[in-house]
Amino acid sequence: MNIAICDDECHMRSRIRSLVQKQGMHCQVSEFSTGQALLKAIDETGESPDILFLGISTNGIDGMSIARKLRIRLRERQEPVWGSLPLLIFVTGDPKYMLEAFEVSAFQFLVKPLEEPIFHKVFTQAAQEYYSLTSQRQKRPKEILVRSQSTTRNVQVDDIFYVESSNRKVILCLEQEKLEYYDKISDLEHALGQGFFRIHKGFLVNMTYVEQYSRTEVRMKNGDVLLISKYKYQEFAKAYLKYISEEA
Repeated sequence: MNIAICDDECHMRSRIRSLVQKQGMHCQVSEFSTGQALLKAIDETGESPDILFLGISTNGIDGMSIARKLRIRLRERQEPVWGSLPLLIFVTGDPKYMLEAFEVSAFQFLVKPLEEPIFHKVFTQAAQEYYSLTSQRQKRPKEILVRSQSTTRNVQVDDIFYVESSNRKVILCLEQEKLEYYDKISDLEHALGQGFFRIHKGFLVNMTYVEQYSRTEVRMKNGDVLLISKYKYQEFAKAYLKYISEEA
């Protein structure tokens, strides 16, 4: 479980980290003093935290603005705001922000000074919600919504061999067909997540369907041969070996 703390007050970040550690759950905790730093980390890694403790006012970007940006990204990926991660827990010294917090689908609201029993209750609720959501995701095939020409359909992620970027469009290459529509390959890279690797600015491959690779190309199981960037080769080789070892 990945937890992020975004607050401009160092002592508050330390207090929240200390309370998290007292819960006795295995988790990774990251701290951010500004909203910009948080959003930059999410953009660079392509991963959002599972639980986000968010100060109502942080340097540069206030907590409400951060929450709105995260929710807009969910809508752009056609994901529901409720039932998606991260779970937002606002932390503030002023309860007047409570109504506004729930307008951006906050999970909970903590008022400073933080009391350990209340924190324990809220954190336990958030952890239970996180495990419930991840369990549901594992049970159902992951899908993406594709609007191609005049039709809209759900495509199972497991059916995608690779994604190709073409001008302002992307091409989903499936076993029996190719779907072309307006989207960004960078957004799909984030949405598809683990199991997919960006081998080139124009290609995102599903490692399940990689047959073989060299320093210059990747051959897919459908026979298609894709160019691999020389700058991506070592990173891809490492990721692919890790992937097949976990699948074995």
